[in-house]
Amino acid sequence: MHEALLAVAGMLVGSGVTASLLVTRLRPEKVVVPEYHQEDSVSSFRAPVPAVVEQVMACLPAATLVLDAERRLHFASPEAHQLFDDNLGSIKRHPAFQTALDRLAEKKPGTDVRSATARIVLDVPHHRVIRAYFQQHVLSGALFSESRSRNGALERPVFPLVFVALHDETEADNTERQHTDFVAYASHELRTPLAALMGFVETLQGPAADDPEAQQEFLGIMAAQGKRMQHMLDDLLYLSRVQRLEHQRPRGTVTLTELFVRLKAESSGLFRLKKAKLTLRPVPDPNVCIAADTGQLVQVLINLIENAFKYGTQPEGSSEAHTLQVTVSCESAQPDPHWPAGPGVVLSVADNGPGIAARHLPRLTEHFYRVPKTAATVEGSGLGLAIVQHVVTRHGGRFLVESTVGKGTTCKIWLPCVPLPAAAVTKPPATKETVIKES
Repeated sequence: MHEALLAVAGMLVGSGVTASLLVTRLRPEKVVVPEYHQEDSVSSFRAPVPAVVEQVMACLPAATLVLDAERRLHFASPEAHQLFDDNLGSIKRHPAFQTALDRLAEKKPGTDVRSATARIVLDVPHHRVIRAYFQQHVLSGALFSESRSRNGALERPVFPLVFVALHDETEADNTERQHTDFVAYASHELRTPLAALMGFVETLQGPAADDPEAQQEFLGIMAAQGKRMQHMLDDLLYLSRVQRLEHQRPRGTVTLTELFVRLKAESSGLFRLKKAKLTLRPVPDPNVCIAADTGQLVQVLINLIENAFKYGTQPEGSSEAHTLQVTVSCESAQPDPHWPAGPGVVLSVADNGPGIAARHLPRLTEHFYRVPKTAATVEGSGLGLAIVQHVVTRHGGRFLVESTVGKGTTCKIWLPCVPLPAAAVTKPPATKETVIKES
């Protein structure tokens, strides 16, 4: 499809007659697109792309770019700015993009249309896969009004231009990787509880067929293993939904006050019957607003609170008197190399648990990764922090885990702030710290 679009564009702009017809029939006002600044070579000649070319490319239902023979970007369509605004420079500088241009340059000059493709994989600020389709067309110098000298003669008879169509394949790539992960990891994780279930079923059908006590004991274990598999499947389905929406920024907004009110309502029952204390510190500024999917953010904070309880509680039988304390707070982001320079807010979930060794911190957000010491004592799917990472990425934020063995763990989420509508600005209320503790 993209090659056909480029071919149509090439035919439309390839002749002066067609260009003249397009100029008269298209709307007289010029298509306005954001400017894209590229470094210019003072010693090299550069002529602007004719308006008719820009108008034709802007009308195509695809993200398109136009480069000259010296690989300078002259034009990017509105669709390209909308889909790849933050990544246009990275796309153009990517080795695969430059290699495709090299292949175009190596083809015989007599070829009317030269084409190439490239698969571009970006990892910053997040994983993205882009397919680029290239076609080079040679346009007559008559279309370039600024290419004429003072005596009216053409300084350059022809101008080669490279038309590039960009197609985002991130969702398809993520889907393929999700299928691979499910087969590779989920089957491994499900094998243990499934083997336990099959073993107990065989025992109940054989030696324990007439033993009521053994039946009750085995049925309890089987129920626990079944719940473990159900929990893992629920996490996998939720992770799949989160990854599918990861590249769609949330359209809604929420103030931190509203976020914490909802968090308080949904977390009020978490620690009521536990030997632990949950503290929600007041929001310093009720007018701080973030672009967010409120349900996802609340779920992320709930996940972090539940993780703090599961991995921060002392094991049964421990002689050490220890009451787990979990504190949720927020503050304006201070200059920090871990965060972008723009205005933002940092949400923190801190506990005074046993902490995590430094060697494990970089891998905590990997799918199915669990700290070996706790994996044997605490049941879990190993997907919780991976879900947190994907949700935070969708919100344009950053996720960081800081921990010291013996002192506790702090999970921090940086999120960018957005302006609050003037009508919604309120005076700071008198808020108090909320403490939820054991009954």
